[in-house]
Amino acid sequence: MTNRALPTIGWGIFCAASWTWCIGMFLPFVLLGQFGLPGFFAFLIPNVLGCAAFGYVLTPARQQFVRERCAGVCLWFSLATMAYQAFFAGWMLSPPIAFGIVAVGLVLVGWIGDRGWIRLALIVTAASAVCIAWGFFSGDGQRSLMQLPASGTNPPESLLGLIPVIALGFIACPYLDLTFHRALEKSPSRHAFLVFGIIFGSTLFGVASFWDLKANGPKITFALLSLWAIQLCFTIGAHAREVRPRWRLAGIWVVLLGLALGWMTRFAADDPLGDFLGGGEATYLRMLVLYGLVFPFFLLFRLRKIPDWLGWLAIAACLPFYELGFMQNRTDMLFVPIGLIFVLLIAYLDKGMLKPRANP
Repeated sequence: MTNRALPTIGWGIFCAASWTWCIGMFLPFVLLGQFGLPGFFAFLIPNVLGCAAFGYVLTPARQQFVRERCAGVCLWFSLATMAYQAFFAGWMLSPPIAFGIVAVGLVLVGWIGDRGWIRLALIVTAASAVCIAWGFFSGDGQRSLMQLPASGTNPPESLLGLIPVIALGFIACPYLDLTFHRALEKSPSRHAFLVFGIIFGSTLFGVASFWDLKANGPKITFALLSLWAIQLCFTIGAHAREVRPRWRLAGIWVVLLGLALGWMTRFAADDPLGDFLGGGEATYLRMLVLYGLVFPFFLLFRLRKIPDWLGWLAIAACLPFYELGFMQNRTDMLFVPIGLIFVLLIAYLDKGMLKPRANP
């Protein structure tokens, strides 16, 4: 291999490991249950293509433009992502393991540089592959992957309202991911994001192999729990590294708050607090609104120079529709916020991204 090939592959593997969140490791199960195989592909295709496109769309000048316009939003994106992983760990894993994941992820920040993170990504990816293979060959993984449900509990047509929201999230959010920006800056070739697409897409199929045909949900095995633990730890550490120069203390607090919320949903399932939170899966889905609404809106609004007050007003107006769509299965309601964002973008068409295009 050439001197460029190995670093390119390494950064592609790093991106795949840093992007394997609790979203990619659990939401496929939710969508398989609700919509069957079409729901899984509605998640997989825009996810892989949207993230891979990031590496090919951004020139250095465009990347600098995005970083300058959205610097604060990128930091909040990393903080929210750390909190989300910590919540999922607290909800799904035993308290000692969940706390250990958070602690190790935060400690990793001060110990290793770029080369160390690439090596760690290789180890994490190899360990994740072992977990997937373990579940695939030791249980019903082969049969599960070949017999994923063709339909789910929701009417097939209801998926149509969800697809634009999923696509918006996965097209927009990579531009706020500081680990992706680091990889784009450091990798000698944009093809690192092609490597990412291959590895991450394969990982999603591996996650789907844990589908339990009898229970119509994920088969929670030691292999799946190990996969979650390994990937959550890496993602927390990778994003903690990005916020460390400016918001180190904030990073510690957000993961502790996320962990506490996860523990509350885990242990308060049968008391009034559990009723208020709506259970772990309800909290998990509501936190997805950050990535399907808040961050995509703010990315586009900042690039178009739409005032923040108008952005917050638009998000507040959209929240009830997301609640209906995500929690009440009224996915037709999700067309309203998608329409609103197009109206706002058209209203500010002469601003933002169009001005600097002569330079990029």
